[in-house]
Amino acid sequence: MDWSAFVAALKADVDWSDPRYMERQAPIVEEILLRAAASPEVIHERTEAILADDELFGRLAPHMAYPRILMDKFVLHMEDDSPFRVRLHRFKTKRQNGGAIEKVHYHKWHCSTVMVRGGYHERQFEILHCDEAARTARLAVQLHQDLSPGQTNSLPAGRPHQVINESDTEPCITLFVRGPSVLPHARIFDPEQEVFYNTYGPDEQLRVGLSHMGRLDPDFH
Repeated sequence: MDWSAFVAALKADVDWSDPRYMERQAPIVEEILLRAAASPEVIHERTEAILADDELFGRLAPHMAYPRILMDKFVLHMEDDSPFRVRLHRFKTKRQNGGAIEKVHYHKWHCSTVMVRGGYHERQFEILHCDEAARTARLAVQLHQDLSPGQTNSLPAGRPHQVINESDTEPCITLFVRGPSVLPHARIFDPEQEVFYNTYGPDEQLRVGLSHMGRLDPDFH
């Protein structure tokens, strides 16, 4: 499999609008990811192509996030006619991130991933009760799992989770695909305090912050 074949499979073989993504589409995406991960030169081919093309790099770069404390995000594919995005993630070691822990959160899109190097521990949560007006929520751990190289994982939009690289020495690299947004926002939870707040895309999040700052109100996320 080369990069073009990888993207073509994600376009042709997956119904990104399927309301039963986890049941019917996630296994297809995971199989495509496994084929790509079995040929690491596919990833190298794509990163070299991005670096050699200033227009492509300029289009993808605003959507990347590096360096970050917990997880670096590198976007490899994002097109107007593609309902999905492909990314490389690096989950840093405890030594690299200073022992920081990812917040419990959910995404506004379905996603699938394959472990390329290293691994991580994931907790998934069930929302037992949620009060939208009061911004309170009570969660319970639904799943614990350890993922290692060659394993795949999928997560539906709206399911809270938390990923931790428990290694002191080995970063985790994943090849990751997210689908189109099916919820209006992502959400960050504090399970101990039983509260949450919503997060948005970069521009909308900036508007939220600027609005608070204009009122000299520092209590925003």
